Amino acid sequence: MPRWPAALRDETPLPYVVWRVMDHVDGRRSVAEIGRDLGLSAQAVAQALAQAGEWTQRAAQRTQALTPALQESVEQCLLSVVGPIGEVVVEDALQEVGDSPSLEGLLSAIAEQLSETQLHAFVRQLRARNLT
Repeated sequence: MPRWPAALRDETPLPYVVWRVMDHVDGRRSVAEIGRDLGLSAQAVAQALAQAGEWTQRAAQRTQALTPALQESVEQCLLSVVGPIGEVVVEDALQEVGDSPSLEGLLSAIAEQLSETQLHAFVRQLRARNLT
């Protein structure tokens, strides 16, 4: 019987199709029953459940406190995109987010300083290191 991921909350951003499936997960119905209720295949339900877990993990990761190791990883991703100026961008972003920054806060502050092309490249680097 499928269950909600432990960290999944109502405010967790999920694609509509995933929320549609998760609304039917109650710990009593099987994947096949949920699929039948929604007009989806069992495989589509299983994929939505897996996506819910992935999205939940990403959401939890973004809200975690920023550690020196995590900051270093973010800085390395940024340096690979913008070069040495990335160090200054990170310093500015850290000043903007205050005394107890989260990964999400740092990434948002950095994103504001990047062009669209740089932002896409930065996100690719973060994903390659499983940071988003």
